[in-house]
Amino acid sequence: MTHPVIWRGQTFFYPIGNTPAVCLTQDLCPTEKADILLLGCGDPRHIFYTVYTNSTGSQVASRKLDFTCCDLESAVIARNVILFTLLADEGAVQKVSQIWNIFFHFYLDKASHDLLISQCRKLVKLSSDLDSWNNGPYGHFLRMCTGDTLVELRRLWQLYVKTTTCTPSEAEAFKSAYAADVEASKTKSAFVYTSSRAAGPLSMYALQIANDHYNIYWETGICSAVSERPLEVSYPNTTLAYSMVGDKFGVHYGTDPLACFHLAEAFAPAVGSARHPEKVTLKDVISVCKTQFSRWCTSVSKVLRSQGPSSPSPFIIRCFVGDALSLCQALDYSHITKSTSTPFPLAPWKTACITLDPSAYGTGTQSPAPTMFNVIDTSNLLDHVGVLNILVVTIPILQRTPSATVYTEGLSGSSPGDTLPRQLCGDIATIGLLLGLIPVSFVSQFTNRSNMHELLLQATTKGSRNQNHERLAWKLLGCAEKLLTDLDCAIDIAPEQLAGAFFNIYLNMFSNENTEQKLAIVKQSLDSITLSGIIHYHRRSFVEILGVVKRRVITDWDSTMNMLQDKIQNDRTLMTGMNFYQDFCCQLHLLGVFDVDWLSLQKVQEVHRVERPFVFRDWKTLPQTVCVVLCIPRARIQPLLPALDGAGTPVLQCDVRGVVTSNTFSCINTVFGTIKINGKDDRKTAAIEEDTTRRYGTSPLVVWFWVPSIVLMNEHPLSIGLSVLSTPATCMPLVMKLGFDLSLFRADIGDEQLVHILRQRPNAVPECPEEKSMQISGRSMKTPGPVITFVTLDKECKKPLTFTTRVDIIEPDMKASLTSGATPTVDQVSMHSIAIALGDKSFQSPFLLPIDAKKARLRIARKSFYIEVILPLKLALGETGADMFPVIPKGGDLALWNMHRVNLDQCMPFSIANRKALDWVNPHVALMLSDRERRIPHGLMTGSTLLDVKYTIHSMFGHASGTASDKPPLCYALQEGSMIFAMLYITDLRLDVGTHSIVADAWVMPSSPSFAKAKAFSKVSSHLNTSNMKQLGMGVEERKAWVHLLVAATERCRTWEHKINCEYRVQGAIPLTFDPEESPICSCGAGVGVEAFVKRYPMLRPLAPHVTRAAISPLFALSYMEKVGGPEADVTTKTPPMPASAVAVPHVCAACGKEGSGSGSLLICSRCKVVRYCSADCQRNDWKGHKKRCIAPSS
Repeated sequence: MTHPVIWRGQTFFYPIGNTPAVCLTQDLCPTEKADILLLGCGDPRHIFYTVYTNSTGSQVASRKLDFTCCDLESAVIARNVILFTLLADEGAVQKVSQIWNIFFHFYLDKASHDLLISQCRKLVKLSSDLDSWNNGPYGHFLRMCTGDTLVELRRLWQLYVKTTTCTPSEAEAFKSAYAADVEASKTKSAFVYTSSRAAGPLSMYALQIANDHYNIYWETGICSAVSERPLEVSYPNTTLAYSMVGDKFGVHYGTDPLACFHLAEAFAPAVGSARHPEKVTLKDVISVCKTQFSRWCTSVSKVLRSQGPSSPSPFIIRCFVGDALSLCQALDYSHITKSTSTPFPLAPWKTACITLDPSAYGTGTQSPAPTMFNVIDTSNLLDHVGVLNILVVTIPILQRTPSATVYTEGLSGSSPGDTLPRQLCGDIATIGLLLGLIPVSFVSQFTNRSNMHELLLQATTKGSRNQNHERLAWKLLGCAEKLLTDLDCAIDIAPEQLAGAFFNIYLNMFSNENTEQKLAIVKQSLDSITLSGIIHYHRRSFVEILGVVKRRVITDWDSTMNMLQDKIQNDRTLMTGMNFYQDFCCQLHLLGVFDVDWLSLQKVQEVHRVERPFVFRDWKTLPQTVCVVLCIPRARIQPLLPALDGAGTPVLQCDVRGVVTSNTFSCINTVFGTIKINGKDDRKTAAIEEDTTRRYGTSPLVVWFWVPSIVLMNEHPLSIGLSVLSTPATCMPLVMKLGFDLSLFRADIGDEQLVHILRQRPNAVPECPEEKSMQISGRSMKTPGPVITFVTLDKECKKPLTFTTRVDIIEPDMKASLTSGATPTVDQVSMHSIAIALGDKSFQSPFLLPIDAKKARLRIARKSFYIEVILPLKLALGETGADMFPVIPKGGDLALWNMHRVNLDQCMPFSIANRKALDWVNPHVALMLSDRERRIPHGLMTGSTLLDVKYTIHSMFGHASGTASDKPPLCYALQEGSMIFAMLYITDLRLDVGTHSIVADAWVMPSSPSFAKAKAFSKVSSHLNTSNMKQLGMGVEERKAWVHLLVAATERCRTWEHKINCEYRVQGAIPLTFDPEESPICSCGAGVGVEAFVKRYPMLRPLAPHVTRAAISPLFALSYMEKVGGPEADVTTKTPPMPASAVAVPHVCAACGKEGSGSGSLLICSRCKVVRYCSADCQRNDWKGHKKRCIAPSS
């Protein structure tokens, strides 16, 4: 297993999601088929919302949706299947209120209960085997990935039905126990506001309502504004009575259905209403949630009812019950080997391995199930299994396209500060380069998704333990550069630096073994001690990372690994680190990453031949590694269960101990069951029959793990033990019971009743795949291409400093120029690419991360005809270039790098009639700025192009909402100096609920010398004047950034197709131009869907054929990168200082704000040609701040 084995004493059931629904296709191209993998899928809210957003309004194409849903909790999948099949049945829309009850309520009325039981009976009849299911009424859209999944779901459906066939006394006992469990599960906290985060930017208004609903929900068992349950609602919801918790109600104490929905729609003032958010009632909120659920269900039902078994389904849901990490590895294995039988276990504490349904995953299948995905959503699994484990298993099955995305979510922890580097066990850029996947927002330095409400909640609820919700989109490195066609392009790193980087990751992954750190934790808070017990990584986890990097980098691998071995062996930071050294070497071998000298087959067999050790005395041949099986009698483990249950999430490990040696092995497998041994010596095999009652049964605990054979030959006698990993969190409750070594059980290696040494793992068949084929086999290693990027790290091997690329000069004219002494020049083409010019010839070179061409250094080999360019990385905050909004050609479509797509017609518009009802708008938009950005002196230009754009957007939203002016302007003039290069008309401000933000529904009309446009403009010129036109002035770099932004903003909300003669295709350029008098966007969307524009501005009807719809969103600072909303910002009230661009710049003094009397009445800065002053004194007084951002316009 990729994750350590954890003893899970207290577990919970999560039948309902705890975050609002998101659209899973928001980063895909409109015409792109969606192959979506949901890991830890939970309830189907994301699927519902995705179907809803893809099936309403005007669509470019009918997108095919293929979901693979994985959850360790079978009851989650069982409930989801009930929901989907109900919606596929006739009359589903009329039963939505009953479906709501079945899915969300603890107690049901008779009609809802009868519908549930009737559906379960139907599902039991259809699920006798995979063939029966696949050929049934739901098999064409609802598939099971494995036969084991169907068996487990059928077991649960049978249990649900069984509750209706018991005797009256049994029924009453069940009902009483259910009610008692519900009461016992409720949290004892005085104030529960968890669901308020679902209101996003209006969450401050939802705090009390969230608490009120939580109390009513857990008191009555239903979603209601009344704290009394109707008498007819008395049937226990049996879908909540069976789970991994046991045959009892075990729903997590924080569960609240409101958390699944978009509560901002309840609190924001609707168009035509001036109601203040404070006037919203709980009844209003519940009504909005039920309306959203009804809309989603109706969309799903419509799609399901429109397709039949005879035609290929455009909407498919595939279900898998089991471990998320194992499923990813199994899918990757199946993709490479074309086999449906895999060596990966279904789940922790299980012996069976994943065998995929041959009818869906086998060769020759007409419509094969996807094994590679362009969307992988991992829910908040990183809190449970670690982000590195997730990335390692998802990278191989992520499609190699610019739009392919992995989503991660974190809910644990209260400080967003250094969360991501700490979770990644290293620098974000370094880990990204090594793995080939990086958070989009890290490169962009902004995000359209707001988690600022999380900061507000923390500020509001100081003193209580908070969660911080952070959702990140990860894409393949280099996707932002259109010149980079190989998204698996290799990098070269010197062995000593790569070994240093690996060692740093190693130290961070296993920092729990740092004794000094342990002592520091003990001195901290109780929360810190508790968190210290959460361990996500063992030596195999680390080796899995090495395996991914090995396939990606070009280096002397043997030298790298030998240096890493030396660093680990000489390390004194991790005091117990060397206890796991044999485990580390064993995993290196098993995964085919590297073989240390002493683990070579020749060395092992030589020691065996000479020493003839006791444990292998009758073995004819000895493999490099063997499987050790330890059987622990139930009588020995049973008395320890209460202590283990009370220790949080203790990690189990095994050790091989002699008189003077002790080697620990953390990559173990565990199961409750009975073991049967056949054969002896090197022909011995073991078969385990799993005990389905698990810890509640009477079977022994069986543990097995791999060890290097030579470990068992070094010393005699030896013993095999099972223990708990020592952390501050486990020591406190367990030392008194287990002793300082936290030992659970130990047996002599010669005890053939309790210890078995095998050539293969238990339950392995002769043709079972070798362990080392799990990851490495079947994949080719990277070989040098024509252009190689060499990465140089800093002295500590923690952060990347420079990229070096060598370019061989082949073209004759360029060779001649080089020979004649010409010096190449390097120019920046984009954030990720440069142009190298030699003579009158040039070529472009792309890079994986932003680089700074201005600081390039050259090495020129005139005789050997090559050039080396050394470029520093440009990752410092505030150093983004103008092309920070890339739009990438993808086949016949366009992919967006860092802006999600949005269906504006689905985004609820909100009213700006009541200024007091919009108190939340300015704080929300103001939090675009980090504390660092707030401290930067502001004017027309700040020295940061991104910050300049943010200020302009802030001004735009302030005026459009009426919070910065008495009346919103009719239009916004984007201008550089006196040159207007685009006009924006905002028809609505809308909620972008999926990202907890707002969006301006805008119409853009770029400048261009078109007679038709000039004629149309002349017809409306009387309506446009300085009193209703907001002039947004900017410098040249910000104008270039807006050119890119307008292209992305029109692309992200389009409902039209790009034409065959689209200017982007014909000219091969995006944007089309940077000339302020020409249009940078194509004409394909001009005049499309302009009814809303004409309705809002009837006097501007002549402009309708020339405007293109655009979605403008705030660009938020990254709370995982820098401090946002600090005390000095007063995030709840303070407005960021208004920049010079927030007023009519050409007519205002930048120093004192005095307006000029007319054209030419103000002095203009002779250098930047932009900033103006009313007097020489004002210019002198402003120079200290202005000189930092005074930039002469480029030619």
